[in-house]
Parts: sequence; structure tokens; C-alpha cells
Amino acid sequence: MVSAGTHSDGVPVVAYRVARASGEVLAARQDDLDFYAASTVKLAVLVAAARELDAGTASLDETCTATRTFTSQVPGAGAYTVEPDDVDDGLPPDGTPMPLGDVIDRMVTVSSNEATNMVVERVGLAAVNQVLADAGATRSTFGRKYSDLAAEQAGASHRTTAADLCLLMSAVVTGRLAGPERTAWMCELLGRQTDRQLTAAVPGGVPFGSKSGWVDGIRHDVAFVGEPGPDALVIAVCTRGYDEQAAEETLKTLGALAVTLA
Repeated sequence: MVSAGTHSDGVPVVAYRVARASGEVLAARQDDLDFYAASTVKLAVLVAAARELDAGTASLDETCTATRTFTSQVPGAGAYTVEPDDVDDGLPPDGTPMPLGDVIDRMVTVSSNEATNMVVERVGLAAVNQVLADAGATRSTFGRKYSDLAAEQAGASHRTTAADLCLLMSAVVTGRLAGPERTAWMCELLGRQTDRQLTAAVPGGVPFGSKSGWVDGIRHDVAFVGEPGPDALVIAVCTRGYDEQAAEETLKTLGALAVTLA
């Protein structure tokens, strides 16, 4: 979902990494440059949920309650509601019971901020950041729930690099972060993301999955192409300072070039 405000410093930049999931880097440009991560780090939330499922401490059938209102992590800041521009109209009305599996699905496939916050409240911020650490994404952080403006103003943010996004996706598709069943489940969900940028040119019949992110002045995507495993191609592109059309053209062009390596 789009978030209010801008995280661009106005200087146009493109950073990327193309690699095999095994770790071999095929191409890179400024891949250690720091960016506001937008929704790309929802991938780490997905893994944190998968780990709970693996451990038997969560179930896809367990009941969650749909909501658009959350409590800020800043003491005394109180409750906040997701900004109108970010509202997921596909969620049922507030207070409606829904399975955790459906919440996770919306977090990934349509990048619902409300669904993400619901999952984060279920698994905890520490678990999400542990995923990033375990993937080797040491320059990335998941600092707050989405739309928690008080926390954002206090300095809590979502940060990443193209290199870290590549490492995170590689760890997912090689099964280093969860068991085989949940790894396959995550890859299937990522293959149904509706905002296809890097994977727009993937030929029919070729497995793929991705997780994009955007706010004003920011447009990112991270994807895998090919059968999940060490030979899968992993691509991460981060852009800052471009308008939406130019950023999407850049992502799709780089994705089409990278896919020729798959």
C-alpha cells in the first residue's frame, strides 16, 4: 500500500543486485546504499509468521480480528488509524473475525498495511528483526508498525539495501529461514503478489515470486525467478527520487534484462 508523505531526498538514484540464491553475485550497482524500505521488509514479517507456524505456536486457521486502528509503540501516544490513502478496502469491517492465513495472504498479495500490522502484533517486532539478522541482512531494520507516525517521528523506521533484500529473498527460497512446507508456502504467496515489476517479463511456466514497496519518491522490488533453491535468480532494485512512471519503467527494464540470465 502507498504510505503518506515522502522518503525521498530528491536525488534520483538506482541501486540493484542480481545474484544466484546460492550467493554468487552476477551484477551490482550501489547495492549497499541505504533506503527507506517501504513494504519490501514485509517479506521478513512473512518469514516470522512462517516460523511461528513451523513451531506450532500459530495456525493459519486461528482467528484474528480485522482492524484499522492500532496502538503506537511510543508510550503515551495512544491509538492511531491507518491513513485514508493506505486503507485496504478488501479487508472486512473492523471487528470481523478472519483466519490468520487470510491476513497473511493480504499482507503479501496486495501489501495491506493493516494486515501487516495485525501480523506484526501477532509475532512481535523482535521476531521480524531476528529474521533479518538470520538472513545476513545486517543493514536492514523493521522499526515500527505501518502508519505509526509517532514512532516514525521518534526515529523508528524501515531501512534496507538492495544487497540486503537480495540476501533475504535468497535465504527464503533456499529454505534457510523456515522448514520445507512453509518455504514452499511462502514462495507460492510471493508468486501471487499483484504488483509485478521485476517479474513482469517472466515467461509463462517459469516460477517466480516478489515483494515490492513504494511511497512517494520511493519504488523498490525484490524477486526470485526460477525453481526455488540455490540456482534461482534473485533480483533486488531500489530507486529513489523518480516519479512513479519512470521508477516502474526502470524496475521492469532491469527485471527483463535480469530474467535473461535465468
